[in-house]
Amino acid sequence: MPDVHVEVKRSYKKGSHTAEHVAAAIRKAIRHRELLPGEHVRQVWWANHLGVSSAPTREALKILVSEQLLSYDAYRGYFVARIDVQEMEQIYHLRGLLEKEVLATIRWPEVVELGNIHSAMDEVIGCVKAGDGHGALEAARQVSFIIFDLCPYDIYTFEAKRIWDRAAVYRALELATVEDPEAARLTAYYSGLFAALKNRDREELIRLNSARISRVEHNFQTYSPLP
Repeated sequence: MPDVHVEVKRSYKKGSHTAEHVAAAIRKAIRHRELLPGEHVRQVWWANHLGVSSAPTREALKILVSEQLLSYDAYRGYFVARIDVQEMEQIYHLRGLLEKEVLATIRWPEVVELGNIHSAMDEVIGCVKAGDGHGALEAARQVSFIIFDLCPYDIYTFEAKRIWDRAAVYRALELATVEDPEAARLTAYYSGLFAALKNRDREELIRLNSARISRVEHNFQTYSPLP
């Protein structure tokens, strides 16, 4: 990828394919409520269950902590984070409002900036096809933040990034919900988004982004909190 300046620091270190395989399995277990909020995630059990060594399993657990799906206690180990669906609804509502304002006010990217956006989008798609879910999440963050940085209003940009990062745990859960190994839907979405930027079609840009946020909210209707 080209060297693109993004103000918010990257929060992960790219792991091995085996570690991502373990992380994907645990994400799905959390999403489908085979692992419940507050439940202890046992490293040895998952290593044995998936037939892998302890090193990639430990790496996977660290990845999931960085995604906020797990919490870690030095004395007790790893636990499933408590997912607050009501909080998710508020966060995605705020995302919709903020990102609509950001996209309504961005300047149109220059040729070089369009190239940077296209490269970042290709990185997301490549990660999905390679089965690197965590890499896809971080690359998607890069895409959004490059676009947000085109907004001339610092407070809009700062708050859009802050809320986007606040939604990290819900994006990680959504990753375990949507089956799109060949990235067909993602490719279609990014193709439309890129075309809207290139053609300077603000209405379509906002429509595509709003529709994607609404789709994520819809995917969580089956995830109910514990009584």
